[in-house]
Amino acid sequence: MSYAEFYDSILQHPLLLWAAAIFGLLLALSRPGLSATVRRYCMALAAIALLDAWLTTNDVPGIGPLTGAAASLVPLAFVLIGDFRYFLFIESAKPDGTIAVTAGAWIRASAWTLVVPLGSQLVVFGLGSNEPRVLFFVYEMLFVLLAIGMGRVYLPRRSGALLWTRRVTKFVIAYYILWAVADALILTTGADVAFLLRMLPNVLYYGGLVPAIAWAAPIADKAR
Repeated sequence: MSYAEFYDSILQHPLLLWAAAIFGLLLALSRPGLSATVRRYCMALAAIALLDAWLTTNDVPGIGPLTGAAASLVPLAFVLIGDFRYFLFIESAKPDGTIAVTAGAWIRASAWTLVVPLGSQLVVFGLGSNEPRVLFFVYEMLFVLLAIGMGRVYLPRRSGALLWTRRVTKFVIAYYILWAVADALILTTGADVAFLLRMLPNVLYYGGLVPAIAWAAPIADKAR
């Protein structure tokens, strides 16, 4: 079996991604002294990751292939939710190591979530490309640029938990860069090993963000 075949198989998606999400949650909850609010946030993100890995497979276990509008809307929804979970975190993280989700944080996170999807559509339209992986690559690079800008400009002005949000932002940038490198290799060389590389950011996305948030969190006693 080639790496590309494994990548497209049930072994990678959803089984490997389910395993990553479960392991990531267990790792997050093992952090001593973690705030109850962070625990709840991590559990919610893990539940979303499990649903994502299930409903975005080519042949959804127990349901079969999605058809009609659902075939495109469901994957799109989870792409947006996947980015939203990061933006909601940076808008809600507090310096005492807690997460407090407010209406304002929800609105700002929703607005940030739309920046890259809309921008990538404009770029791809300008390029005149219909290749889905070109869209993937453009999306990934725009997200990297946005996250770098937020880490350097937005978070120092807006975040009360700067060290925490910056650490998680660096983690998110890392898996987006890995995705971009893998997609660039696929587009330019078609190398089978690029699909092996692409599995790494998949695992970090589904299973790594949750423990990254938990283990980067300031513990209450230290924060005070």
